[in-house]
Formats: sequence, structure tokens, C-alpha cells
Amino acid sequence: MTRTRRLGLILVVLIVAVTLVTFLPALQGQFLNWDDATLFTRNIGYRGLGVALLQWMFTTTLAGHYMPITWLTLGLNYVLGGMNPWGYHALALLLHATNAVLFYLVAGRLLAAALARSGHHVASGAGDLGNVRVGAFVAALVFAIHPQRVESVAWITERGTLVSGALYLIAVLGYLRAAESGGALRWR
Repeated sequence: MTRTRRLGLILVVLIVAVTLVTFLPALQGQFLNWDDATLFTRNIGYRGLGVALLQWMFTTTLAGHYMPITWLTLGLNYVLGGMNPWGYHALALLLHATNAVLFYLVAGRLLAAALARSGHHVASGAGDLGNVRVGAFVAALVFAIHPQRVESVAWITERGTLVSGALYLIAVLGYLRAAESGGALRWR
């Protein structure tokens, strides 16, 4: 394993560790008396992954939202841990840590592209690649521990923000990858 690859792996582990430690207190949270009663504690529509429940998840607009993938993650939570809020918070925390790593990958590609535009060839210089990874690491840490993320991680009702964030970051990574390889996905 090359030195820059090892650095990248260490930085990813650090991003996950810092994110988990920062939001660890959220695991002590409970269901809240806001939307949680409507969406979780009195709602049996998402509790499991059976055919009728899946149909409900893909057709409901409960509380004005259409969010089937979010309901799937909540149904999985119920299957794994029932109505214990700890499991819902744990999965939210894991989703957020995943998003922080995805953000690191996006930031790395964007920083490498910016360097390439300025005439630097990141692939040829290990120092430039290391700098890109460290810069992406700092950006990912700011994303991961920013106070604006607290609501998404600590409030079960905000699961949709974490799910849509992951899908958005994956889409951006796909676009950047296609653009780097000269793929057909180009916006002009």
C-alpha cells in the first residue's frame, strides 16, 4: 500500500471516529413530542418490511412527505430493534458518518480537479495528492461536526435529510467520475 493510500485510509478512519465521538450523546435521545408521535410512536405503517408495509412505504405521503427510501431505513430499524429509540439514533449516526466520508471523497475530487486546472498534475506528485487528501479531510470534518448537522442526526424525524444527503453525494461522485473520464455526462 502506498504512502498516500495509507494516508487516505487513516483520514477516512479519523473522519468516522470524530463524527461518531462528536454525536455519541445523540444515542441517549428519545422520541420527541413533535412529529415523532405522528410518524413513529402511533404509526404502524412502517413497522417491518412485509409486502403490505412496503406498499404503504411507497405510496404514503404521511405528514405531506413522499419518502419511500427513508421509510425503508426506518422499517429496517424496526425489524432490528423494535421501538427502541437507540437503534434509530444509531442508524442516523452511521448514516451521518457515511455522509462525512462521501463528502471527503467529493471534496478530494474537487480539490484535485482545481489543482489540475491550475496546471498541477496531482497523480504525478505524491505531495500534491497528500495535500489534496488533507484538504478534503479538513472540509469533511467541518461538514461532519458543523452544528447544523445536529438536527439531522439527533432528531429521528430528520432521517430523510441523511438519506437524501447520501444519495446527493453519491450522485455528485458519479458525475465527477464521469466528467474526469470524459464520459457522456457533461453539463455545458
